[in-house]
Amino acid sequence: MEKKLKITAVCGWALPPQWFKEQIERAFPGTHVNVFYPSLPGDVLEAGDLLGESKADLYIGYSLGSLWLMTHQEMLPKESTKAVLAPILAFTRERNRGGKTPETQLKYLGKQLQRNPKDVSPLLKFYADCGIHFPESRIKEVPETGILLNGLEFLQSAPIPEQGLDKFIALIGENDPLLDGIQLKPHLPKLEIVRDAGHAPGQLLNHLAQVSSL
Repeated sequence: MEKKLKITAVCGWALPPQWFKEQIERAFPGTHVNVFYPSLPGDVLEAGDLLGESKADLYIGYSLGSLWLMTHQEMLPKESTKAVLAPILAFTRERNRGGKTPETQLKYLGKQLQRNPKDVSPLLKFYADCGIHFPESRIKEVPETGILLNGLEFLQSAPIPEQGLDKFIALIGENDPLLDGIQLKPHLPKLEIVRDAGHAPGQLLNHLAQVSSL
């Protein structure tokens, strides 16, 4: 009996983890997929716990998850395949590593979430801006506000990964509204710009399935 390919994936900011898992299963049918959403993205102990529970053949970090995977890369098995989709080295424009979002805009989003955690309109705007589409009813699966705020803080202030980036297959959409592939390319040796793709994970996952040789 053929062994199932094991995939461990790290979710993007404010995505429903189960929805993201479904996107991966669609691109990689017949695989065993484990998806997690880190509560404290910068925490080494949490990273060790999450990765210790989920050894895999392929590790995928998407958007915020890409920054998380590169930050904690020393915990990944050397023999595994590692991929980052819509890769983030530094999210805000002021840090000059491919992010397009002004720092003031990111802080404003955090304030909106804090002011009224039950108001989903900031999340709906974020999804619309990114071209991410899923039923609004699934927003209830999104992690709670405190975890979302931890993610925004990580995106804003995490140390910029500089070492070991040649280990990662890296894919970015040519129409990504949040990231500048041309600015990222000098820092990610294996970065490939995917035609007609944006920030949403579907097309990037499909392309990864074609190029990963797994």
